[in-house]
Amino acid sequence: MLFEKILRRFAVVCLTVLSNIVYAQAQLPVATNLNKAYERHTRSLSGAPGKAYWQNNADYQINASFTPNTRVLTGTVSINYKNNSPDTLKQVVFKLYPNLYQQQAMRNTQVSPEDLTTGVDITAIQLDNKPVDAKKRIIRGTNMYIKGVVIPPGGKAHFDVNYNYTLNKGSFIRTGEVDSGAFMVAYFFPRIAVYDDTDGWNEYPYIGKEEFYNDYCNFKVDITIPGNYQCWATGDLTNADTVYQPKFAKRITQATNSDSVTNIITAADVKEGNITRANQTNTWKFEAKNVTDFVFAISNHYVWQASSVLVDPQTKRRTRVDAVYNPEHKAYEPVIDYARKTVELISYKIPGVPFPYAHQTIFEGLDATEYPMMVNNLPFEKDEAVEFTVHEVFHALFPFYVGNNETKHSFLDEGWATFSEFSLSPLIDPKLAGTYDMSDINNSAGSDQDVPIMTLTPQLYGKARFSDKDLKPAIGFHYVREMLGDSLFLKAIRHYIKQWNGKHPTPYDFFYCMNTGAGKDLNWFWKNWYFEKFAPDLAITKVTRHQQQYSVIVANKGGAAVPVHLLVYYKDGSTKAIDLSIACWEKGNKTITAFFKANKPLSKIVLGKPYDVDINPKNNVWLAGGN
Repeated sequence: MLFEKILRRFAVVCLTVLSNIVYAQAQLPVATNLNKAYERHTRSLSGAPGKAYWQNNADYQINASFTPNTRVLTGTVSINYKNNSPDTLKQVVFKLYPNLYQQQAMRNTQVSPEDLTTGVDITAIQLDNKPVDAKKRIIRGTNMYIKGVVIPPGGKAHFDVNYNYTLNKGSFIRTGEVDSGAFMVAYFFPRIAVYDDTDGWNEYPYIGKEEFYNDYCNFKVDITIPGNYQCWATGDLTNADTVYQPKFAKRITQATNSDSVTNIITAADVKEGNITRANQTNTWKFEAKNVTDFVFAISNHYVWQASSVLVDPQTKRRTRVDAVYNPEHKAYEPVIDYARKTVELISYKIPGVPFPYAHQTIFEGLDATEYPMMVNNLPFEKDEAVEFTVHEVFHALFPFYVGNNETKHSFLDEGWATFSEFSLSPLIDPKLAGTYDMSDINNSAGSDQDVPIMTLTPQLYGKARFSDKDLKPAIGFHYVREMLGDSLFLKAIRHYIKQWNGKHPTPYDFFYCMNTGAGKDLNWFWKNWYFEKFAPDLAITKVTRHQQQYSVIVANKGGAAVPVHLLVYYKDGSTKAIDLSIACWEKGNKTITAFFKANKPLSKIVLGKPYDVDINPKNNVWLAGGN
């Protein structure tokens, strides 16, 4: 009896503690569609996927032929789709991303008149081997709706689509012609949109600035191109021996297993020719499993450098890293080293997760864009080349390994990629430490164009757009890292990645996962930094001396939780640092007082470090005898 009383009392205590944790974590403002996910147990307040979590998936077989001279792509797509949801699907939504260039399509970015087309031409579509009546097919911009469908919970559907479109020559928006012999071909096939537990069908149109949200799927892709072109793509090339001449296939194998850089295709090789099999066309076969997209790039004059990194010592798994570029652009020569070091740093430093893919290819294009296992980068100047390479390669984790919805909340991937710029870049080039430009936040925070980070990405416009979707979230992650310390911070990130790799997290899943992984309730900071509009403005308001004891009052005039970093300058030229993390604002206080002792005369006290945002630096300096 006594034991039962003790057990019941212990259970009550456990439930009370759990309720307190859940209550604390539930204080973030939550939209109604997200609340339904918690009610249905597809999400949980611990941040982990709920016991009823589900997501749909598909297998794609794509056969595409691309003719560089005309830029016409002709293809067939066979899709085996699985409805893992508890809902009966009565329509299916497809994404036709090339319709960004359709004459009538909505766009929030400029397209040259010569790049406007009639869009994707769907010449035939079948559902379960039966033609789909044209009346049941509605195309609106980049969305295509198939009506009159019934796919029950757990049911399957098979689609066959024949299509063609003309790739853009100019107006390079993540895809298109780079030059007359180089092309980045992305978003090139009709695909089924995401149907998820928070929004149902993803009906956000692709209109240019915002990026993407796709399901995790398996791909088998055959790409037929002229015989003098080479091809790089998402996934593994399964027929290297039948498309490359033997010595080049051998070099690929060598690079895949070597720490050193292998020149797979050199400028001399390009001049000599005879790189690929001597056929009028070659068909390149690729396979990729559990990825959110598939892209390819081709060229008849690019060089190819490659190396590999041991990313997982336990399994001995390696990742091949490629740099593919125009040999006339010498600025690209160090990119292979930057990319290789980035993959290594991701695997062993930040976040310390083995790089998840078999290869990462940096292809010279006309943009700075990420795709699964592929990056399209301009030949930037040296410092930019380091940061942009790091940024785009880091996207392999977010949004590809961890599949957040870029269209709605791009800060969940762009914030992390921007965070990597000032966290990883200095480990590649030390002179980049402390040099990142904070002016986008300082110039826009608190303005009439500024909005909370949690604002949906399609609603971000004006000068605060980059700040709100990229830089502010990145700095927020940086401040949390400083508060928790590297060990606990990385533990929390790895917990989030472990819970959500191959899945679709929302921002709330991220926030709650970080809380759980760190063992701390950080909702006060998430709410302040991500949900509220603020103007970061700390100020030294008073300095008091009593004998050798000094007190410095710092006021939070703007309301944003920013670390307090004070640097005391003495008249003899020496300095003393006083550092307080964002935790000093956890209780909602408007001021904090820092104390220090000094047995020699002061010159001044300066508030702020390079990564501490502040819209008014004029109130950050106290001069001895002047204030």
